[in-house]
Amino acid sequence: MRLLAGLTAAALSGLAVAASQSTADVYILSANQQSSSETPSIPKEVARHILLQRASRQPYGSDLRDIPSSIDTETAVSHMARFGTGPEPLFTQSDRVNIPQLVVILEGVTPQQSHELKDALTQSGHHAAFRVADAPSAVANKNLMTLFQQLGAASIQQCDLVHAINPFDDECWTGISSTVKYDLQKSSSAHSALLASLPQINKLVAASDLELTLLVLPESTRSSKVNSWSTLAGSPANNRRRDFGERVITDSTVVRLAPSTPTRSANVNIQKKAIPACFLSLDACKEATNDCSGHGNCVNKFGTGNVTASDARVCFTCRCMATIVHRGDEPGTRGKKTVHWGGNKCQKKDVSVPFWLITGFTITIVGAVTFAIGLLFSVGQEQLPGVIGAGVSRGAAK
Repeated sequence: MRLLAGLTAAALSGLAVAASQSTADVYILSANQQSSSETPSIPKEVARHILLQRASRQPYGSDLRDIPSSIDTETAVSHMARFGTGPEPLFTQSDRVNIPQLVVILEGVTPQQSHELKDALTQSGHHAAFRVADAPSAVANKNLMTLFQQLGAASIQQCDLVHAINPFDDECWTGISSTVKYDLQKSSSAHSALLASLPQINKLVAASDLELTLLVLPESTRSSKVNSWSTLAGSPANNRRRDFGERVITDSTVVRLAPSTPTRSANVNIQKKAIPACFLSLDACKEATNDCSGHGNCVNKFGTGNVTASDARVCFTCRCMATIVHRGDEPGTRGKKTVHWGGNKCQKKDVSVPFWLITGFTITIVGAVTFAIGLLFSVGQEQLPGVIGAGVSRGAAK
């Protein structure tokens, strides 16, 4: 009897260990992170929607028809609203929309590496946001990365982790959202680099310069029999919400959307964050504004003085200057014109002078024409003098 009880306990513990090894932890590092006493376990379909919301820069509508019957729709929507980015406001500008988003997928994580990463994140004040109990295989992760790119997220697979976590690195980042996947069995240095980069990540997250979503996949999930993050084929009970008359977005069959990869040029600078009103140094002003877009100079608006003194007021901003464009090189044109610039980086053409000239001229002409018509109308309505009227009456009597 004792032997049977021991075998049962060993079997149950083995199943518990196997289940824990196939569970993937998801960490969401953001400035407005909400601490919770418990970590919910979310199906992979709901986790897929959350990851797509955080990685995609194009409008993504969550299709809940692939949600399994093990979770109700209200709970699934609650998880997506809590852990996802949420829809963009229609009539107001949200600062959260402009925060760079980075999704990092770690494959082949050993139990020791997972324990070290969890301890380091916990000491930094970051706990697992949720867990994925049925994490799929490496094939599903590859298809998920492809889906990220098709929804507008840039893949920075060529960058190492130290450069990938820096949203101001123009060699890696080409947009506001990026994704990257590392296999720790092939690139073991990514784990140590992530642990060493946690202080820098915490500074970027605290300053709202970055929001990082970290998906930690154990080694046991590599050979999982589940090869998709969205199970659409199966029994009617698991797909009761599916309408067979419509097509559902999956990892393998995706609506082909052109990725929004901005082009690089000297005059185009991707604005990941709002430019501050003042810079504390001349070099910081030049670097953040691309030397005022080449249309001005960074100056201290409080004047030149002892900027090293403790009571000195320093505020470096862009002073825009006019540029002269020679039109003689264009066919059929000659002469030159002066272009005025404005904006916090001198990146916008100042059209206020031509606008007020055209507006003032139009108002003046309309006012003059209206005054002339009114003057003629008033003259025509006046009665003739009495002397002229008497002369006309006497001539008519004769």
